[in-house]
Amino acid sequence: MSFEELFPIQILAAEQWQALMPLLLMSLSSVLALLFSPWHNRGRLASFTTLVSGSVLALLSLSFSVPDAPVSIMGGVLVIDRLSQVFSALAVAAGLAGAFMTLGYDRRENLVSEVYALIAFSVVGMMILVSTRDLLMLFIGLELMSLAVYVLVSMRRQAATAAEAGLKYFLLGGVASAILLYGVTLLYGSTGSLKFDVIGEGLNRLWQNELPMLPVVGLVMVGIGFLFKVGAVPFHVWIPDVYTGASTPVTGFMISGVKATAIGALLRFSADVFALPGLLAVGGSFYWILWAIIAVTLIFGALVGLRQTSLKRMLAYSTIVHTGYVLLGFLALIMGQTEGASDAIVSYTLFYVVMNLGGFAVLTLLSPEDSDEPSLQDLAGLGQRRPYLAFALSLFLLSMAGIPPTAGFFGKYYLFMSALSAGELGLTVLAVVGSVISAAFYLRPLVYMYMRPGEQGITAEHRWAGSSAVVGLAAVLTVFMGLVPSWFSGLMK
Repeated sequence: MSFEELFPIQILAAEQWQALMPLLLMSLSSVLALLFSPWHNRGRLASFTTLVSGSVLALLSLSFSVPDAPVSIMGGVLVIDRLSQVFSALAVAAGLAGAFMTLGYDRRENLVSEVYALIAFSVVGMMILVSTRDLLMLFIGLELMSLAVYVLVSMRRQAATAAEAGLKYFLLGGVASAILLYGVTLLYGSTGSLKFDVIGEGLNRLWQNELPMLPVVGLVMVGIGFLFKVGAVPFHVWIPDVYTGASTPVTGFMISGVKATAIGALLRFSADVFALPGLLAVGGSFYWILWAIIAVTLIFGALVGLRQTSLKRMLAYSTIVHTGYVLLGFLALIMGQTEGASDAIVSYTLFYVVMNLGGFAVLTLLSPEDSDEPSLQDLAGLGQRRPYLAFALSLFLLSMAGIPPTAGFFGKYYLFMSALSAGELGLTVLAVVGSVISAAFYLRPLVYMYMRPGEQGITAEHRWAGSSAVVGLAAVLTVFMGLVPSWFSGLMK
């Protein structure tokens, strides 16, 4: 296949340029931020300003350029529709929040000024990842995002744990990317195309009478690549160490932006390939494999999270549990609940991003200077010393636990209802049990904040304006989304 066939060269129409504007703005801001980075202190300010300006303009462009119908660019290599715009907005917002969370923290930890350029480049990769229906472009977006995040994880140069986390993420991420790429080649060899919809139609034809091994292996490998990025068991092994070793703002950016983007890309691929009648008819093993992964992910994340005393590590296992909830929606999707499951996945991802960004902004303000790993003991007496900060953290934790009327409660409700509509009563009950178990380790920080003597708590508490702004905005959104969840559950319509 020639380059012209892979990427058809076309003169873009006005509506296509308009649809591409958010991606172009973020791409320009990432390049400019990188050029400004070497100018020491002035470069740091210039890079930050460039990232913030580009992100704000991209968000405005996303809000004012909602297409009535999907806009196809380069023969479908990029598709700008409601799905791509919602998840692109989440990626840009996560990058913007991550940049604000570094203010003050970056000087304490001696983060180099290239941190803002790397955040911008990773956001560009995320936007490509959720806007493509082509496997080759998906891989390009995935690697652009991942390579930038590998460096971000290792940026605490004086901390050995950061270097270890960066190396572990790089090695395991490289293996996962190689597996995904090999799966891409098998799917291309089976169907003769890299386009999601053409692959889906080709597999549907192949599976009418038999189950060829080549496309099955290809789908399994691509699925492994996606499951690694969303952090499902048994592909979760990188999450605790990487999230703990990375700087707190970077962990907040990863746990929200990177994961949301992976969910968005998986949702687009699943709608075109996994949710096919042919796959359900002859590929019952796919269903049971996913069923088992969801069950183990829910129970493992909840039980191991109970034993954690480090707050970052506790939230790392928390995100594994949340992966199980989201995959429950994907199971409903492939069982035929296409519209309801898609809406549930999107709304839950939105709620998840907001409450995790707020939670990690609080941890940034509480991060000890010697380790950057706040523990449960460090929260002792926080309710008396910093009542507003303690209230905000309590709100985010209650939302993660699914306590009404927070956003997290309605996010779980939508996912559980979509699963029940697909006939998954047993797995839904298991998800509820996992939610009850995980609620125990969400409530433990509240005990320390309000029921333990303040003398045992952390001595270094910061009042950085950037993180404080993220905490305040996330707290307001968590309450607002919980009060009017219907406003956010229909974003795909």
